[in-house]
Amino acid sequence: MTHQDAPLRAADTEAQLWDAVVIGAGPAGLSTALTLTRGRRRVLVIDHGVPRNRFTDHMHGVLGHEGLAPGELRRIGRAEVEAHEGVFEDAQVAAVDSVTDGDGTRVRIATTDGRTFRARAVVVATGLRDELPNLPGLRALWGRGVYACPFCDGYEHRDRPMAVLANGDHSDMKAHLLRQWSADLVLLVNGAFALGEAEARALTARGIRIERSGVDEVLAGDDNRVRGVRLANGTELALEAIFTNPAFVPLTDFLEGVEVRGTEHPDARVWVVGNAGDPRANVPVSIGQGATAGGDVAFALLMDEIAAATADSEPSVVESAVSAEAAA
Repeated sequence: MTHQDAPLRAADTEAQLWDAVVIGAGPAGLSTALTLTRGRRRVLVIDHGVPRNRFTDHMHGVLGHEGLAPGELRRIGRAEVEAHEGVFEDAQVAAVDSVTDGDGTRVRIATTDGRTFRARAVVVATGLRDELPNLPGLRALWGRGVYACPFCDGYEHRDRPMAVLANGDHSDMKAHLLRQWSADLVLLVNGAFALGEAEARALTARGIRIERSGVDEVLAGDDNRVRGVRLANGTELALEAIFTNPAFVPLTDFLEGVEVRGTEHPDARVWVVGNAGDPRANVPVSIGQGATAGGDVAFALLMDEIAAATADSEPSVVESAVSAEAAA
């Protein structure tokens, strides 16, 4: 059934068979929803209102929106989707199940408040959770001087004192990368991070200091932003920014056992976009992935409709045999 066959909006969101349900209303989810609603598809967006970038005041490197507050981008995006007749539900998804029902339902979505929604396709754009090193003061200053992405936040602290808090593999490479933004840079060798002799020589050769004392606490200034760290030896280092490597935990537990669209499951009706599937996807990349997924979903729905239409119009075996005999 297409938009020409039914109203674009549904009064009862549970009774409606949606062309697509998008889970998550961040940049990836809203971009997917906008592409599909502009394609005149019935789209429901389910979101529980806890975005990953809620800890930061401004976005950077987003073409046309440099310095915009993340919440403002979400507000604008939601308004655009609603203007194209997309529908929103405030809920948290508990489970997604693939099904094949005679009415066209391919996926069922259950929420934690006991509701169930039906869709022909689902796009998961729930993002991820950043798990930071267990260091006093660090979590409280996440997004306020403590960051993960140099390209997102390095420029605002250019030529100022910065540090890389070693956490996991390749922390030394993050320090090399940040040398592009500041010459006043120190690698805080902390915890179990092992810095090899060759890696240490390379850092020193590029003017990057190495501090091996370990860190006891990240310190906040009067403005509730990073002002430095207290080392295990009692010394305080003045810093304006600290970069580290969080563990990225995708918020996709509800997809356990569900086939996701890809080379292994080309007929699946569940797509994953943005940080839910790619921890490196910043806001521009997530927007692009959402737009791409929207086009892919629209094409998959179209192929289903073509198959259904041609199946309904296929001649019977007898009719085909008679036609072939007449042609002979």
